[in-house]
Amino acid sequence: MVAAGMAALGLFVVLLILGIVPRLRSGRELAAAARKVQTTPPNVYVVRPEAAAEAELSLAATTQAIQDAVIYARTSGYVSRRHVDIGDRVTAGQLLAEIDSPEIAQQLRQTQADLQQSEKTLDLQKASLELARTTLARYQAADAEGAVAKQALDQSAAAHRTAQASVAAAEANVESNRANVQRFRELTSFQRVVAPFNGTVIQRNVDVGTLITAGSPTNNTAVAPTSVTGAANGLFEIAQVDALRVFVNVPQAYAPNVKGGLPVSVVVRGQIMKPVTATVTRTASAFDPGTRTLLTQVDIPNAGHHLLPGMFVYVTFKIGPSGTRWRVPATAVIFNAQGTRVVTVGAGNKLHFQDVVLGRDFGTAIDVQGGLQGDELVVKQPTVSLQEGQAVTPVAPANPAGG
Repeated sequence: MVAAGMAALGLFVVLLILGIVPRLRSGRELAAAARKVQTTPPNVYVVRPEAAAEAELSLAATTQAIQDAVIYARTSGYVSRRHVDIGDRVTAGQLLAEIDSPEIAQQLRQTQADLQQSEKTLDLQKASLELARTTLARYQAADAEGAVAKQALDQSAAAHRTAQASVAAAEANVESNRANVQRFRELTSFQRVVAPFNGTVIQRNVDVGTLITAGSPTNNTAVAPTSVTGAANGLFEIAQVDALRVFVNVPQAYAPNVKGGLPVSVVVRGQIMKPVTATVTRTASAFDPGTRTLLTQVDIPNAGHHLLPGMFVYVTFKIGPSGTRWRVPATAVIFNAQGTRVVTVGAGNKLHFQDVVLGRDFGTAIDVQGGLQGDELVVKQPTVSLQEGQAVTPVAPANPAGG
């Protein structure tokens, strides 16, 4: 039994030694590794700022016709004929519809009769004036010889002035009636609805027999692409699609580079087609205080009519740099309570937190307007553990541009 106890004790000691020795060895290795980490500067990926170059700015927009007019009726009546429908190409002056207005024709005949009556009245007043003038001349001649009473001469002069006033009133009445005749003739001409310019009929809201009231909207028969609510509108809508235009709101950071004549490219969402080259025509020259954007008009040539009004498109601007700027990866910029900064590696591989002024944000990269000279080593992705003046080992990444 003594021998068995001694054997068990020896086995326990051996197992104890086998368990403690590896733990001691691991502890020494871990302590050595910790001391090495504490004494070895950490590795940081660094990049150099790139000179800001031309960048693309893509904005969504909706195409519009270069000219678009809603045609209303200028006279009341019934549509007697309709000559065009949606999709038809029309030229300036082409007849679109005819309106039958019997009341206007009757009023025209009445005003013509009133004009004739006023002209005859004018002739009568002129004859009375001539008689009064002759009578006055005779009384004046007789008065020179003292052969007529003074009262008779005064009455003759008054009659002459009355006749002159009557002629003037009759002439004014003639002009009034002549103007009425001209007005009803023009209303009669409005019975022919014509196209104001070359274009395409994109909306037609009347049929034969439709009652038309001058200047009033009508119910839609065929809703046009430009009709958002489908509410009542004019007789026709004509659009000129040989050229299109879009209005885009350019953010304030890019606005200084957007000028008239700047070439842009336009692509249609969801269609595989070659981008269409367009041009900036004009800008509003003022920012919208609500959105801080600049309203910009872009004209698009469309001789082949491949683009249509109402399309959703992307307008891409080539925005050049304005002034001296540098571009760094977006991950290199720190935003915190201390401000906007980047971490640079200076002399002795010591870290320095540099304040910067940012410009345009391109998502993966950001323009820096101030704070950098361009020859610094910038930490590509700083962590919260980095401290001012800390020694590091700079490492150049495989993709220094940072995306």
